[in-house]
Amino acid sequence: MTTEISPSLSEALTHFVAAKKTAKSVQQGHQELGRFVAWCGRERKVSDLSPIEVAEYAQQIGLGGSESVHRLSPVKIFLAYWKDQGWIVNGLASHLRVPRTRRTTAGAKVSNRATYSGSQLSQDGYNRLVGQLDDMKGDRADNLEDIKRAMADKDFRENAPLEAAKDRQGMIELRIRELEASINNAQILPEGVSSKVARSSVGAKITLKDSNSGKTLAYTLVDVREADVSTGKISTASPVGQALLDRMVGDEVTINVPKGTLRYLVQRITASS
Repeated sequence: MTTEISPSLSEALTHFVAAKKTAKSVQQGHQELGRFVAWCGRERKVSDLSPIEVAEYAQQIGLGGSESVHRLSPVKIFLAYWKDQGWIVNGLASHLRVPRTRRTTAGAKVSNRATYSGSQLSQDGYNRLVGQLDDMKGDRADNLEDIKRAMADKDFRENAPLEAAKDRQGMIELRIRELEASINNAQILPEGVSSKVARSSVGAKITLKDSNSGKTLAYTLVDVREADVSTGKISTASPVGQALLDRMVGDEVTINVPKGTLRYLVQRITASS
């Protein structure tokens, strides 16, 4: 049992920053901690976060390449703090590690499934990407205005606002290209009345029972661009998502994580509604 009432993630972050405000590493990683809290769900209790979700976040960060792995360091410190405070019983920090890419027989199993090379998205996921693209194009226009205003200052030698606006413009253009590519190559999954299906696939909702704790978990398997752990959507590109693909009710699923092995029993599989 925890020694204190479990706070929400946003409350835990406030508590952590106040306690570690003099630590340089915490100051530098504040933005990353904010991203982590927003990704998991600000109002969720820290005791509700599962090892699978922590591993999924690490996988999402790892998609940015080896350069982005350092972003996990402040989050690891944050998770360790939860254990120190008694908010959780079992540590989660050890699950926050980007798995190495391995070519195994499991990988061959995945390759025998759908060979579609683009994104397989629900209609909601597709609409969300389109909305994000519209927002980014609006940000592009606003940022171009910021560049024009900054360029009005003829002293370019120490024009920090101009440099910041140019850097942001580069990131905006990159994100726009990524979204346009995802939308253009997307395959929208068919919608229908929720029903039981024989095997799990992209778009399926799978209900699991933790063989160790007895806790019931439910996840929806989605394309990496639609992943959102706060709503239970996990990427089929992640090790966890791959382990849950092509499963049947009654299957026992074993997932190796840095701290040990997770074991789940598949209780129910339904098609996306």
